[in-house]
Order: sequence, then structure tokens, then C-alpha cells
Amino acid sequence: MRNQPGNTRVTLADVARAAGVATMTVSRYFNERPNVTQKTARKVKAAIDALGYKPNIAARILMGQPSRVIGLIIPNLANPFFSVIAQSVQQRAHASGYLVWIAATNDSAEMDVELIEQMRDHHVDGILLAASPRTQLRPELLGELPVVALDRPIAGVSTDLVTIDDRNAARQAIDHLISHGYERIASFGLTPEIEPIKERIRGYQEAMHSHGLTPLPYVQCEDVPSALRVIRKALSGKAPVQAIFPANNAASILALEALNFMGYSIPDKVAFLSYGEIPLGHIFQPPISAVVQPVSKLGERATEFLLDRIANKRPASGIRLTIPASLVLRGSCGCKPLKNDKWEPATA
Repeated sequence: MRNQPGNTRVTLADVARAAGVATMTVSRYFNERPNVTQKTARKVKAAIDALGYKPNIAARILMGQPSRVIGLIIPNLANPFFSVIAQSVQQRAHASGYLVWIAATNDSAEMDVELIEQMRDHHVDGILLAASPRTQLRPELLGELPVVALDRPIAGVSTDLVTIDDRNAARQAIDHLISHGYERIASFGLTPEIEPIKERIRGYQEAMHSHGLTPLPYVQCEDVPSALRVIRKALSGKAPVQAIFPANNAASILALEALNFMGYSIPDKVAFLSYGEIPLGHIFQPPISAVVQPVSKLGERATEFLLDRIANKRPASGIRLTIPASLVLRGSCGCKPLKNDKWEPATA
């Protein structure tokens, strides 16, 4: 019978008696020790379910056992990129019996350090960190606490990193725009201090150089007024830009707002290819071509890395896992529709 509200709290010993095993065996089950047989594990789980046993996290910590809690520190929960990451981390952690403590920093290096200290002092088993570009950590801050860098490397400490292959994806996007015959291609977006943005800029520049073209200077753009200024300047003069490649989906949304405000049509006035899928971008007229980032997979793989380090007490080894992105072609870059709802490059 399940423990009802108001009843005495079910203990580890109660579970052991119901399962017909020793209390230490139940403890080993919770710690996923290899010396618990599958038959015994099934008996313990059945007893846990029948009694409605809930592990006491504070007691587990006092006994030197894992808290079954991990931390996730990200710059911004309002950004769809990081909200999708948060969801995938939570789902993967929950599947392994872990709770996730999620916190946002607004890209503040000071908040990164403060939140790491708080999570460490509350005995989380490990942390996933998408660090501010200005964050510099001291090894003594982390101690033995496992930390995996998410999307962005962390300065000052050796950590494993799970990220997206931003440079190669940007190269493919620019190669595609050039295949349409566009030679003057502009890129702009968030601060280039952020490592993924740096990688996208490098990919853009490498693709342009590989075709004997001169890359335009990258321009930081973070609000509608700056987007208006950037696009108005890019599309004016004797040699206006032929294609726009915003370096992140937030900049893409700003660019689309600015283009709409100025009455510039896509791709007639200027071609458009976004780094990062835009919400409902496939129903725009024309639909928006984009580099599609595997954001859910990024969060999932980073969580798996961290849980592996926790379970195996593995120290950081500087592993860099890079996940490829994909290019989705639609009408905004100049591609023409096919009957099967796919797109093919238009002849230049």
C-alpha cells in the first residue's frame, strides 16, 4: 500500500523489509552499483513502487551518496535555442532519475561564478554550463565537481565540450548562396565575442575566400533600430548586397522585421538564409531557408556526457564532441519549389 499523506515517512529499511533484502542492497540499488542482480533490482523497484518511497536528498548527501541533482546554467531562458536545450536536458536527466536545477545569467560572467558556487554548496552532482564569453573560472572553484561545457568553451579550466559544427554549417550555407550567383553577401548578428558566432564568421569568411570573393565586415546587430541601419546601408549604394546571412535566429527575426518595414521583398530585392531555424519560418512567403541546428540533440548529448562523468567518476579530459547541423533549402535563398515540397537551386 502506498504511503498516504500524514502517514509516517517510508524509510530505506521499510523498502528492504518489503523486498526481502538487506538495507545495504537497497542503497546499492539507488547508487546503481553493479553487484545488484536484475532479479534483486526488480524486487527492490516493486517494493519502492508499492510503498511510494521517495529518497531523502538531504539524507543521501549526509551519507555521502549522490544527490541525483544536476545544474544547468544558461544565458537566457527566453531565447528559443536555450529553452529547447533546457527541455531536452530535463527530459534526458529525468529518464535517468535526476532532477535539474535550471538558472539563467543574462550572459553575466559574475552570475556564472555565483551560480556555480551556489550549486556546488547545495551538493549538485554536476553542472552543464553555457558560459558567458567573459567567464574565466578557477580550477579550485570546481574542485572535483564534474562540469561539461554546453555550446561554448569555458576559459580557465579543462572541461569536456559538446557543441555544434558551426563553422562547417556556415561554410555550406555560404557555398549554397554563391551557387546562386550571389557574390556580395553580408553577415551580422550577436556579439562576435561568443564562440559559436566566431565559428560562423570563420565559416562565412572561409567560404567567401574559397570562391575568390571578399567577405564583408561582420556587424553586430541586436535590436530593430540597428537592424534597420545595417540593412539600409547594405542595400544602398552602387554595389548593394545580394544576399543576407544573419548569424543567429534572433538576428534573422530582426532582419525580417527591418526588411518588411522598408518594403524589401525576398528574394527579389535580396536573398536570405538564416543561421538557425526561425519559428514558423516554413510558412513565411517565401519560406525561409536556414541552417537547422540539432538543439535537442545538443542538450541530450551534453547531459549524457555529464551523467557518464558522474557515474564513472571520470575526470575532464578535454573531449570536444561536435554535432553536425543541416541545411534546409526553401524559397528565401532563391531556390524553386518542386512537386514533392522540396526545393532545388535556381539557375544563376
